[in-house]
Amino acid sequence: PSMNQSMAEAAAASAVVAAPSSSASSCDVSTTPIIPKRRASALRRRAPLLLLSYVVTIIIILQSQINTNSGTSELFLTHHDINSGGDLKMSSSLKHQNSCSQNTLDTLSRFIAKINEDPHTNAMIDLEIPIDDDAAANSANNNINNDDDKNSTINDANNMRKAPGLHLSSFHGKRIALLGDSTLFYIAKYLGSMLVHQNANAGKEVEYHKMNMGQANSFVLANKQFMLKGTASPPPFKKDDNTWFQWYGMSGNAHTRTEELIDAMFRDAEKMRPEVVVANMAFHWFHLCGYNEKFCPTPMDSTIIARWLHYKETWLQRVYDFAVKVDAKVLLFKTANFICGTARSGDWATGDALYQSFDNATLLECQRRLEPLAKGLFLVPDDIRKYCKYGQFTDVGSRYLNEQMVEFVRGIDEQDGGVSEGRRLTVGLYNDHDVESCSTTDDAIHHKSGNVVRIRLLANTIDSYMKCSRS
Repeated sequence: PSMNQSMAEAAAASAVVAAPSSSASSCDVSTTPIIPKRRASALRRRAPLLLLSYVVTIIIILQSQINTNSGTSELFLTHHDINSGGDLKMSSSLKHQNSCSQNTLDTLSRFIAKINEDPHTNAMIDLEIPIDDDAAANSANNNINNDDDKNSTINDANNMRKAPGLHLSSFHGKRIALLGDSTLFYIAKYLGSMLVHQNANAGKEVEYHKMNMGQANSFVLANKQFMLKGTASPPPFKKDDNTWFQWYGMSGNAHTRTEELIDAMFRDAEKMRPEVVVANMAFHWFHLCGYNEKFCPTPMDSTIIARWLHYKETWLQRVYDFAVKVDAKVLLFKTANFICGTARSGDWATGDALYQSFDNATLLECQRRLEPLAKGLFLVPDDIRKYCKYGQFTDVGSRYLNEQMVEFVRGIDEQDGGVSEGRRLTVGLYNDHDVESCSTTDDAIHHKSGNVVRIRLLANTIDSYMKCSRS
């Protein structure tokens, strides 16, 4: 439908695809779309796809109107190894607000910059970072000085904050669910092994905060409690003190089973009723058409294009609704991993370079291959062009979806100060993208040798946002 003809219908449908709200809701849509009469067998096969497509059409209209009214936001997440290139803007920050959630994000950004000054040395040890006057005042008002958690950022008299090194105590006494793909899967494996190892030694604390990154990696590998390689899911870690740590999701190439696996992930995680939810899903909706056939949508999995186009509604909003439903205290959106193009070889490397440079011939060939899928999804050529350009399985694609996370979290923060009305759900970012580099990956996308610093960052991030929730 054309934009002008459909604005009235879009307004009427706004309750179905509303902006982030604080009420628990389902992402299911009960409205049945009007579909042209077809053969019954074909209809049965395509009914779920058509239903999703109908909703996507309405979302396109609403999003276009929102973008027209509010303009285009820019991304604050950057990486020291990557140039933005093309017309993807990478320089702005979240609108500053004197909320605990916003000040925590500001402080964690400075903390990440401090780690990156010398990653090998700074990855695990105590660090001090400067904060501005507004953040200091807000922290004092919200009692963040209370050092209940060893990994929380704390204020001192000189407007400096101490970010203690890694203490596994940050993961005790909480129900923590990690939801997503393999980029959280390997963190869960390492952290699970570390928790089991420390527990097996009568809970005696391992002094990770006195190690450098190489020493911490070597220690974890030498004392692993189960296989850290492979696709076997890590076991949950539970203790009688309310500790429950578990990963839920999918790893490996699962394009044709994405919907089924995501539904199962939410069902299983709901049984935990987590206090902390850490969520990421991105790579399963990327493409590298022309250079890796496994990562180029087909009629069997074409809905990943619609999911990517409406990432906020189909993923971020659904995770938010889940966190509200289970009455979580903290929701952290994990950024998509840094993708190191120079670590790739063969067609992967060729495709990475061409897509990152926005090579015109490569983009046109991608559009030619995917345009036949547009009709079944009620998409227009510009949608396919956008997906080909920014849905690429490179760091351009990662940073593009990270921008969507930033905008979504900002929307929550502007709506209610980062805390949902009537509840104490604090929403923030776990930005491990910016502590990853080509030196921490062997396969370009997973950062196993950087897992220890990512776990340290996760501990600091959880404890800092938990204080916002308590305040």
